[in-house]
Amino acid sequence: MVFRGFRRNEVGPALLPFRRRRTLSIRHIRSHVGCGVFYFLAILSASCALPETQSESIPTTITIGFPEGNFREISGGLREIARLLSQEGLTSVGRDGRAEPRIAETWSWQENGLKLQIKLRENIKQHDGTALTASVVAEALKAAVSRPDNQGAYWSFKAIKEIRAFGEDGLVIELTQPAGELPEDLQVPLTFGVDDDGIGPYQVVKNDASGVVLDRFVSYYGGTPHIAQVQIRRYETLRTAWASLLRGEIDLVTNVPADVLEFVGNDRITVTSFLRWYEYVIAFNSTRRPFSSPAVRRALNLAINRDELVSKVFKGKGMGATGPLWPEHWAYDSSLQPQVFDPERAEAALDQAGIPRRSASVKGSESREQRFSFTCLVLANFSTDERIALHVQKQLYDIGVDMQFETVPAEEYPGRITSGEFDAVLIDMVSGPTFGRPHLFWSSAQRAKGQFNIFGYENAEAEELFDVLRESTNEGAVRTAARRLQRVMLDDPPALFLAWSERARAINRRFDIPQEPGRDPLSTLWRWTPKTTLTSNRAAP
Repeated sequence: MVFRGFRRNEVGPALLPFRRRRTLSIRHIRSHVGCGVFYFLAILSASCALPETQSESIPTTITIGFPEGNFREISGGLREIARLLSQEGLTSVGRDGRAEPRIAETWSWQENGLKLQIKLRENIKQHDGTALTASVVAEALKAAVSRPDNQGAYWSFKAIKEIRAFGEDGLVIELTQPAGELPEDLQVPLTFGVDDDGIGPYQVVKNDASGVVLDRFVSYYGGTPHIAQVQIRRYETLRTAWASLLRGEIDLVTNVPADVLEFVGNDRITVTSFLRWYEYVIAFNSTRRPFSSPAVRRALNLAINRDELVSKVFKGKGMGATGPLWPEHWAYDSSLQPQVFDPERAEAALDQAGIPRRSASVKGSESREQRFSFTCLVLANFSTDERIALHVQKQLYDIGVDMQFETVPAEEYPGRITSGEFDAVLIDMVSGPTFGRPHLFWSSAQRAKGQFNIFGYENAEAEELFDVLRESTNEGAVRTAARRLQRVMLDDPPALFLAWSERARAINRRFDIPQEPGRDPLSTLWRWTPKTTLTSNRAAP
């Protein structure tokens, strides 16, 4: 999934009727506050149930609690957690957007970027115990490259002409045109054999309605994992998962919302946070007025106080977003100053664009001045999305723009977006760690219609720069193009770029976890070490 609620294979244009518009009210805010209090009381109750003194033996199994239906991003799904532990690609991608070795040990460009030659690691075994040969890898990569969802998500795959084994430990990929992003795109997980086994540190031994069980793979090339087994359990709600964590029934909860972080950590539980590759945006339908005007889109971005949004909605666990490019990418120019919160300048820009305040009557309210009104689609039953929408609604209201909401059930959401029947839509959108992700959404649909560039954004200069970022193998050219694209997206933003949020993992302290700031601790789970003992002397509240 590339953004929450929008599956890669759900691309058929389904025209669905609009549901009744509504503006989120104080009643909804109170309901969210009530939920927070309810979760806090549940946690407090679970904490009280813990004994004052507890000694634990050395753990050989780690149990992960996954709250079912809590979020739908690619980094959070239960299957994705299992895949992270059991499958690997030729490469992985670091937080700086660079390709890192996995099955591939080294690689080099040849023939002016039309051929990539890869040297594979030696002595890698598949989960069935057989050696991983170059010919096996070549066939697995061919299968992965040919999948329609991968073709849509990784542009470079469309440029592949041939994949073949080269000797005992080599691979050659020939291209029809340069594709500098190919090493990063080779992160796609590979599977081998009839059971879709991988070569990762853990092997799936059970997968049913109750959850997933993985046993350690003792022949893993990185070394035998210290933890013998990983169990992933489904929970209906976050509240029940947290309660199980605090009672010691499970060892980890995959996601803890920012508004309850202060209630979760204690002397038995540690919370590890990291900045996600997803950003919250309100994407405009740029084929509709007034969003067809770059001046209007730029003015609306000036009206948003992102620092306040991060503080109030995410409790400081995140950072403001002013464009679609991942700010930790190696080619990102952090010296380029983004546009700042400036509502007076926003109003002046709208006046200049010919959209002045006019007297408007709103049913059930007094007459007030308004510039224009539009409807934003918001996922139903996602409290974070609704709090973001409320924040944006208020700030746009202050400059005379009336943003109404239409809440849409998750099962209808993809169809509503792909049909193009919307003014704007609030999305939790993957935009990192490579520049290939923003290209999926903001490249020209007139030039090449894809699965995700469905918002009508057209900018000739941005398109040329995306071409450089996709194709070039020259770092200097990539840096220059990235800086120019940052400027283009500030001058002609296709969306309201709001915030990059953090994800928090709540973990039992009976494990020693490698400290790698900014990195998801689940990616290093095979290196976790169980502590010999852990004694807690804590008075129950």
